[in-house]
Amino acid sequence: MHSSDTQIIENVRSLSGVSDSEGPDDAHILAGVRGFADAFNFWYERVIGEAVPKYKNVIIARINPFIRRFEFVGLDAEECAHRLVGDYARRNFVTAGGWALERMAIDASPDAQKSTAEGMDAQRYVPATSDYHLYVLKSGLVTRNSDIIKGIKINGRRAERLLKQGGVANTVHLNYAILSGKVTSSFEDGVRRPSSGEFWGEMFELPQGKAIELALSIAAEAGKLVTRGDSPHISALEKLVFTYIESENEPGVMDWEFLAKRNMQDRGDWKAEDARRDAKARRALAASGYQPVPPRGSEDLAS
Repeated sequence: MHSSDTQIIENVRSLSGVSDSEGPDDAHILAGVRGFADAFNFWYERVIGEAVPKYKNVIIARINPFIRRFEFVGLDAEECAHRLVGDYARRNFVTAGGWALERMAIDASPDAQKSTAEGMDAQRYVPATSDYHLYVLKSGLVTRNSDIIKGIKINGRRAERLLKQGGVANTVHLNYAILSGKVTSSFEDGVRRPSSGEFWGEMFELPQGKAIELALSIAAEAGKLVTRGDSPHISALEKLVFTYIESENEPGVMDWEFLAKRNMQDRGDWKAEDARRDAKARRALAASGYQPVPPRGSEDLAS
């Protein structure tokens, strides 16, 4: 094992207080750290990178000139661009974190796997009972639980039939797990809903308190390896947004009047100016030497 890997494991165990005789072994802890970082970096870089050519839709069109104008009072166009892109990046930072937590839960678990069943995220097999546990994982509380539960029941029962037909399962348990934020466990409509602590306890084969400490420690160690605001795609977005929102007559000044027209009036009133600003922004980006992300499908995606 590489010395850096050994240090990662030592850091996680020291921070969590989980000894090498408890829960996941060293290989699974390392896999959890690496899996979290890899998933986070992939999804964050991918989403931010793919936003660059779509910057007008994902950032410009969402600027509220009523609110942002007084929020950004006193800031020049470059500073406003930095704030706007930063807000967008932070939202996606949280989203990427959700994908990373799911990957961490699976990779660090001694007996969990990525599920092959449609609509399911993870699965665990218990040899002693020949039971399968299928999971849909969500990183935090969501509002449309009814739609999720409906999907779990449909996909879960389909998976149950296939597993039983293949003679590999006795009972299939459907689980809807919230990785952070659920403090009580329940069972409803054939779907088990473990608390966040109970879920981590199952995945790591530890008491809930220790399991949570281990999960937090793995994420903290993985956080040292994740991409932050220095992504070249962040700089590219800032250049595009700044060039687009800057006044054509007063360099460096935020053009709130144009943004109000662009985001609240008929497209015919601003189409020509929009095209002119967009062309200028894209020329500025091209001159910077920025390398865009490859089109989706041109490279292997993360598993």
